This record gives sequence, structure tokens and C-alpha cells, in this order.
Amino acid sequence: MRLRAPGTRRTPWLAVAAVLTTAAAGALSACSTSTDSSPRASTPDVAANSPDPTTPRAAVTMSQLSLVDGSRPVVSGGVELATQRDLPTTLWTPAGTGPFPLVVFVNGYDTGPLDYRRFCSTLASAGYVVAAPSFPLEDPARGFPLDRTHLSDEAADVTFVITAIDQLGIRQVDRSRVAVVGHSDGADVALLTGYGAGSVDPRVGAVVADAPDPMSTTAVTSSVPLLLVQGTSDSVVPYSASQAVFGQVDAPVSYLSLVGADHLPPIAGGTPWTPVLDAAVSRFLDASVAHRGPGAGSLAAELSGSPLVRFETKG
Repeated sequence: MRLRAPGTRRTPWLAVAAVLTTAAAGALSACSTSTDSSPRASTPDVAANSPDPTTPRAAVTMSQLSLVDGSRPVVSGGVELATQRDLPTTLWTPAGTGPFPLVVFVNGYDTGPLDYRRFCSTLASAGYVVAAPSFPLEDPARGFPLDRTHLSDEAADVTFVITAIDQLGIRQVDRSRVAVVGHSDGADVALLTGYGAGSVDPRVGAVVADAPDPMSTTAVTSSVPLLLVQGTSDSVVPYSASQAVFGQVDAPVSYLSLVGADHLPPIAGGTPWTPVLDAAVSRFLDASVAHRGPGAGSLAAELSGSPLVRFETKG
């Protein structure tokens, strides 16, 4: 399984149908649909859904948004597979009125959002609304042939999802505080969204890239902080890849090496590195996006005594 990226964006024609699905039952309630990029569509209360049973705290709910970008087709190998990009998006939302910062999570190749359900639930329980879109050529559940040569399209998808959630006006979401977190291919997409020439979304205030490939496009100089993560024994993406990214990105970078860890297990869960990864991501986002907690400098101090990690910074 290959879990793994660049391009110019145009403002999408926005067709958003918001559908919220309870985690325990199959009841659906439809929202209004907007075809104009300026008005915001109304949406039901996201936190009214059933608790996500995988969350470490019962205060997180899982729901679904049905998002459709009608301005761009799905294309693979020069063949148009669909005339529009359907981007069903899973939301994990903390209980309470918020508003909470928004994190767009980008999955890796041959996986879908629910393969990262544990991580997304855990991050939401730390006080973030996590939105995880399903990408048509990455998620095998979508039924298209998988094709990882169109990751620049996924970077545009991330921008579309941020815009769609902004227009829906979900009251629990603080639309002024946005981060993108990705694993493998998703990490490549996150880097494009934060630092890729021609694909930067200026609304993104922080990026987490777990096991990325080296950037294949020019990285722009940026003040947006990056948390770079990789296992030193990654069997899918060479550890040297994140070392290359550390040198490529001209921004404030925190680099967390998980000593002895493989590619997927730390974020999937159940490893000694899992709680370290979870805590590092939430602490980083607390400091860089939520602007709470002890600050960015505390992360190095917290990790300094652990034999499971190496931690360095620049910028």
C-alpha cells in the first residue's frame, strides 16, 4: 500500500449540499444548496449528532458533508471520469459552541478518511473541528482507478473544502483559524497548500506533514509554521524524504523524528509512538493556530527526555 504532489488554482463554482449523518444511525437531513460563491448556506447543528465511538472522549461527534465542486472534472490518464468533483467530507466536532479552529485532514494513497478515524477523533477531542474529504483518485471506496499523479488537484480540493465550510457558516467553526494536516500523499498535498508555488492557500495558518515526499515544486518563503513528522524506519517513504523537505521549506519548521517507527502504525494507533505523535500535533496546533497553551517552545522541552523521538527546529 502506497500512502503518499503541484498547480495553479482558480476560484471554484461552488455547489454545496450539506448532509449530516449520525454516527450510530443512518438518518439524514439535507441542507440548502448554494451555487453562488458569496452567500453562505445554512446548516444544521453539527454537534447534535451521536458520539463517535472511537474517540477517547465522548465529547466528539462525527457527521458528513456532501460537497461538490462543479467547476472541475475528475481526470485520469487524459480521460474524463466524471464531470464534477464529489468530495464527501467527514467532520469530527467537539461538543460545545466553540468556535473551534478548523483542521482539514488529507489521507494517504489507497485509503479514505475513516482509515484515520482514530487520529481525527483524537485531534477533535483536543478542541478542533476536523474535516477529512474523500478524494476521488485516492480513496478506493470511490470506485475510480487510483491515480496519485494528480495531487495538485487535491491541493485545489483542500482549498475548495475550506471555502465550502466557510460558506456554510457552521457555528462551531472559527473560519479565521485554519490548518492542514496530511499523511503520506496527504502530507505532499498539505505542503503544496502551505508552501507550493502557485497553490498556496493564504487562509492556512499552519501545516503538519507526516511522512511526505520531497517537494517537486518550488517552495515559497513563508511565515506559516510547519510540523514535519516521520518514522526513521519508514518502509514506504524513505526517511531521507522528510530530511529533504526540512531543507526545502523556508519557514519556521519543527521536525519530529519518530525513532524506530514505520510509516502507518504511529498515526493508525496502538504503538509507543502514537501518544507522542498525537500530543505533538495538538501542542503544535495549539501554539500556531489556536494561540493557546504554553507556546511553541514548550514542545521541544516536553519531547527532550523521550528516547522515542528526535526533535529539531529552524526558522
